Order: sequence, then structure tokens, then C-alpha cells
Amino acid sequence: MLTVQQAVFTVEGLIGKVQQQKQLIHQLIQENEHLRHENKQLRKENEQLKYRVQELEARTKKNSSNSHLPPSSDRFANTRSSRQPSGNKPGGQEGHQGTTLRQVEHPHHRVVHRVHTCQGCGASLREVKPFKVDIRQVFDVPPAAIEVTQHEREVKSCPHCRCVQQAEFPSHVTNHVQYGPRLTALVVYLHHIQLIPYKRLSDTIEALYQHSISTGTLANMVKRGRESLESNMDIIEDALLESNILHVDETSLRINGKLAWVHVACTSRYTYLAPHASRGKKATDDIGILPRYEGTMMHDAVNYHFISAQKRLFFAHSFGISLSPFPKECAKFFVNYFGMGHG
Repeated sequence: MLTVQQAVFTVEGLIGKVQQQKQLIHQLIQENEHLRHENKQLRKENEQLKYRVQELEARTKKNSSNSHLPPSSDRFANTRSSRQPSGNKPGGQEGHQGTTLRQVEHPHHRVVHRVHTCQGCGASLREVKPFKVDIRQVFDVPPAAIEVTQHEREVKSCPHCRCVQQAEFPSHVTNHVQYGPRLTALVVYLHHIQLIPYKRLSDTIEALYQHSISTGTLANMVKRGRESLESNMDIIEDALLESNILHVDETSLRINGKLAWVHVACTSRYTYLAPHASRGKKATDDIGILPRYEGTMMHDAVNYHFISAQKRLFFAHSFGISLSPFPKECAKFFVNYFGMGHG
């Protein structure tokens, strides 16, 4: 049994331990508060660093999808299809209206393959009429060859008054020798629509038609084709000026090794393309369409597009840079806002 003195000593010891525990608890509480504050600061710094990393990655990996660089500046890379699996088998789908090659009623040529001898007994079948004819048709292009058409103009002397009279050549026949409109149209099509350079175009014509045409002659043919379409350009320009909505943009390219710009003004039916050494207002003034347009213009907020016409911003460029952090949030806002029927 403890004496009073021993009990007092024990109680004092316990009180001392309690005090130590209180001090330890207070110390741990302070350390916990400090760690919580430090953790909060570190989390904040971590978010800032993550955002900074995204900014730097976007800056070092700029292309046409995350900056204002033109698509022509993109490096070659494997493309990724955005299509999702449909679950359908490959090939034409049920209900799809195909374009199957079908036989025609009136072919250009007929080749009859006759039976002359019976393979069973060797009898002649030359005078025997067939009771059935099987038909197969082959679709092919005719042999390629350049045709030469000679135009002859008669010159006559009147036996009564001795006046000399002569016929008229067609308006497109102006030289002793020249290339015709069909070949000229083919050259213009292959050069401008299929984008075949003059040298390769010359090689192509020689390979197909066994006829050599110099690159200079091809360039002159394209020039004549352009000149014959000048009246059409006026029609396109007038149609664009009268349209309610006009889409405008520009992109860079190199002409003879120097930086230039192709400006476009278009609607759903008409397109006007014009090259110019300048990107800005001087180009649009020289081309002459935008300064005279009074309708609604769709553009990407380039400053020289803000002229007297009504403006509608084209958000494709804004969404194009949406790989960056802040524009990504802006893109979500615009999609949600306009998706709810605003604007």
C-alpha cells in the first residue's frame, strides 16, 4: 500500500507527463498547421507549374492547329482518323446506291467471235446460224492521238466583175499552225485543277499523245485560257458583292521563291482567289472587293477586315488554338453559349 508521500510523488509524476503530452500535442498541432499551409502552397505552385508546362509545350510545338501558322507550315506526320467505329462490315452498305458498271444498249464497236468447227466431230459450222449469243462489254479509252484538221479557205474571182472573193476562216483559227481549243482546255485543266507543273505536263502529253509541246507553249496556252475567262471573273465579283454573307481569309505561299499571300472571298457558290505580295489592307484595296462590300462578312478578326461591312467573327481560328489552356476554356464557353441558342 502506497504511503501519502509515495502517492503525492506519483501524482506529481503523472501531472508532469500530462504537461509533456500537452506540450507535444500543441507542438504537433503547430507542425500540422504549418504542413497544411505548406501543402496548400505546394499544390498552388504545382498547378501553376502544370499550367506553365502546357504553355511551353504549346509554344514549342506550334502548328496550324494550336497557333496562327498556316497549314502549309505543318511537318509531315501520320494522320489520325477522327471517325469512330461504326460496327459495319467494310464495303457498300445496305441501301447504298452504288455506281456499278452496266452494259450499254448501243456500244461503239462490235467484235464477233465466230464458231467455225465442231469440236466433237470436226464438221464445219460456218453456215450454221447461232441459236444464242453471249455478250460481254469492255469499257476503255480510245487510242490517244492528236488529230490535225486542215482548214481550207476558197478564194475566187468573179467572172463578171473580176472582184476577188474569199471565204472566212473560223474566228478561233488565226495562224498557219496552232493548237485547238480542246487541247488548250485539257492543258488548263491539268495545270490548274490537277496542279501538274509545266515540265511534268509536257512529259505527260508526250507520253500519252506522242507529241512534244514546250513548257513555254503550255504557259501561253494557260495564259490564253485565263484571258478568255476575264469576263467570268467580273460575273463572280458582282455576285460576291451582291451576296448577303461573304467569307474572307488569306493564306501564305511562295511565288518565285518570295513570300506572297492568296486572298479569298467566297460564298457557297462563288470563289474569288487573288495573289498579292501584301497580306494587309493594301492587298484588299488593290483586289477591290472588300472595300465595296456592304453585307455581312465572316472573318477571323484580322484588323484590316474590320471595314464598313457588318462583321461576324469566324471562331475556327479561336478553336484551332484550343490546345492551349486558356483558349480551351474559351472554346468550351463559346460552344456551350451558342449551343443554348444565344447570339
